[in-house]
Amino acid sequence: MHGIYRKKVVLLVFFLLAEISVFAQLKIRYQPDYDVKKVRFGYFIGSVNTHYLIKYSNRILGSANNQAVFSISSPTTLGIKAGALINVHLTDYLDFRFTPLSVAIYSRQLLVNNKDEFKQNDKAWFEIPLQLKYKSERRHNSRMFIFSGIKYGFETNVVNRNAAANSFGTKSADFSIEYGMGLELFREYFKLTPEIHFSHGVRNMSNTGLPTSNFLSNVDKLRTHSVSFLLVFQ
Repeated sequence: MHGIYRKKVVLLVFFLLAEISVFAQLKIRYQPDYDVKKVRFGYFIGSVNTHYLIKYSNRILGSANNQAVFSISSPTTLGIKAGALINVHLTDYLDFRFTPLSVAIYSRQLLVNNKDEFKQNDKAWFEIPLQLKYKSERRHNSRMFIFSGIKYGFETNVVNRNAAANSFGTKSADFSIEYGMGLELFREYFKLTPEIHFSHGVRNMSNTGLPTSNFLSNVDKLRTHSVSFLLVFQ
């Protein structure tokens, strides 16, 4: 009995010491003067899920189409994104941040007639987001935030263009509204921030005046949409 009692006491003491150790660690406040510095630099890397939002034109339902195209869809594809950012401290709760250098590689697709007739363009883009970031109060070593802003992107080069028949003929610049949320995790020597971004293109990416032989002549509006998950290091 005494042996079992001693074991229980040892286990109880062990768990108490473990809880005290964890509590002590929580009391350690990393980089307490982080917000004193006005401007901070960082970099990020992440993945992007993207597709087109499609609005048909009346032509696809009319006799001019001759049933050559009766459906167009855009499957969600995966891309990558990386770049550098600058964060400017405005107030205790508000920051302004922008990305002077961001490269994203998207592989957006359009599926015509629900068959294996893919139209695909793999392109690299430079993107320049401008955002306002609203932060909560810091709790120990973490802080949540939300943000919103605008993003301008332009095509840099075609990474992989197949036959001319597979090229889109879409515009080479895009303008989007972007918003999202994130969590700042302060460590001893750096800050790690996982973020999720929602981006809605407001520009019609389909060129006007396309020949009837181009399947995009059946599309009235073609807008981009993407969801990104980024890891930011500062």
